[in-house]
Amino acid sequence: MNASPDPTSIDTDAGHRVYTSWSLPLYDLVVHGFSNRFLWNCRTATLQAWFDRHVTDRHLDIGVGTGFFLDRSQRLNSASQITLLDANQNCLNASSKRIARLQPTTVQANLAQPFPSTLRRFRSASLMYVLHCLPGEKSFRGEVIHRVAATLEPGGILFGATILGEPCPKGRLGRRVMASYNRRGIFGNQNDSLDSLQKALSDELRAVEIVTEGSVAMFAGSVS
Repeated sequence: MNASPDPTSIDTDAGHRVYTSWSLPLYDLVVHGFSNRFLWNCRTATLQAWFDRHVTDRHLDIGVGTGFFLDRSQRLNSASQITLLDANQNCLNASSKRIARLQPTTVQANLAQPFPSTLRRFRSASLMYVLHCLPGEKSFRGEVIHRVAATLEPGGILFGATILGEPCPKGRLGRRVMASYNRRGIFGNQNDSLDSLQKALSDELRAVEIVTEGSVAMFAGSVS
């Protein structure tokens, strides 16, 4: 049996280097305005509702994009303690500016590296549209989930959403775009399935819940 690759040797840059200062202004339109509905068959409103159902006032947001879900959440206010974690400084800049009213803390960190030791005891942490961007074997997703779960206090909630590669999207355009994204390294989800997601989550979390809409799996679970 071949040994699993060392997570610290996995190149995660391709999954986030596409988010540049000129492309980020288009992100919400492309992803939340078009792709969710027409490629992945999942309404953005469904994703927002999932986010709002699980986010707490002491929250770690990982893979922040543009701060879309944080900005639109009805559960957060100036008393909330929000930490943004991303490997891409452009995303951190855009998100922290967008939710400046929440006075977020920002941390630049790569998911293939150990987190700073100060990242501890959040009540919730999110991986919204992060797992399908990760390269490498399925075991790497488990490593990431383990790392994130370790930042939560007992009873804390880890939640998020990911686009599955198996089965392929029903629409021809969705299948073509997903294949292209995998070739370019923007996605790494060609072998991601509902079963593999369930296993990765159940190894680290209890009371795991997964809900699917189209090609998107929304998930949540708590730490002991």
